Amino acid sequence: MEKQLSRLDYFTLKVLIGLFEYKNGSVVAEKLNSTQPKVSRALSTMREVIHNELFIRQQYGLQPNAMAERLYPLAKNIISAYDDMATAAKTQPENDLVLHICAPEQMSMFLLESIDKTSEMLGVSHIVDIHPWTESAEQKIAQGKIDYAISSFPFSHDNIINNKLGDIEFWFLAVRKGHPILQQPITLESILKNRLVFIHNGPTSALTEIVSRCSEITHLKADISLITSSLVMAFERVVNSDDICWAPSVFPFELSKQRDDIELIDMTEFYYTHLQTPANIVAPCHYLQCHEAKTSEFTALLIENMTDNLKKYQQTYRNMNISNIHNDEVTSNEIVAAE
Repeated sequence: MEKQLSRLDYFTLKVLIGLFEYKNGSVVAEKLNSTQPKVSRALSTMREVIHNELFIRQQYGLQPNAMAERLYPLAKNIISAYDDMATAAKTQPENDLVLHICAPEQMSMFLLESIDKTSEMLGVSHIVDIHPWTESAEQKIAQGKIDYAISSFPFSHDNIINNKLGDIEFWFLAVRKGHPILQQPITLESILKNRLVFIHNGPTSALTEIVSRCSEITHLKADISLITSSLVMAFERVVNSDDICWAPSVFPFELSKQRDDIELIDMTEFYYTHLQTPANIVAPCHYLQCHEAKTSEFTALLIENMTDNLKKYQQTYRNMNISNIHNDEVTSNEIVAAE
């Protein structure tokens, strides 16, 4: 039996772990940068050595049996020890070099800053592959095709962990310079008289809910021209039309500082007065989501750094608002004194 156990090499144990976590041979092959036939051979080897089927094929994938459940934590510990040896030898396991992350592009700098700080603190290096955000992010994490996602609503999949980074504290309207809506008090009715662009990185049902409430309050039908997770695309739409963009979070402010063709109006007070999420509905927040198998020292520290970084972005905007209010008061006092 001991001679047989020597056949359970690093790759074979990684296959055992992957099949247990993702229950799909093609996903495991992709995660290990291998092929499905090679994964199948590794599974056959495990079955020969252990004298057990380990996984039962069902309609939606492979289901681990009792023996696989017993071996899984042991295999995890062995692979962890291998990886510790690799770290001590100043090398990283190849499949850990690339981080695949699904995130809105306007959060890319915030994300990269947090990853760089985390990597520096742990003495590791990563290649970051940022994927455009889509509603399929949840499925991609569950299948192991991406490592992390940043979303505004929690995922419901059993194997996905929703790590809350912080609340969405600010809400904005973005319009082109000289837009007619700027010439009058902004009301829910005046907003709905224009075509709408929504920035969204959550389920469509959550967006539909807020649009429905607007229509119920005003008895006006919302006319939506674009739904996108890309703030750049949304801004390009509004500067070339009379459409109005409803943009949550602090990140629209960061991007608007780089443009002179956009008016960004803080609608936070307006939102909490008219559109605040009812108690029975989950309020949008910033979440970092990952597969439960991705829990690690790196993930824990990344969550901590992203949470701190988000607070800094939000505080920077608050400080700017306080500074602007102070400057307006000074200007007003100077005018009065001159008179």
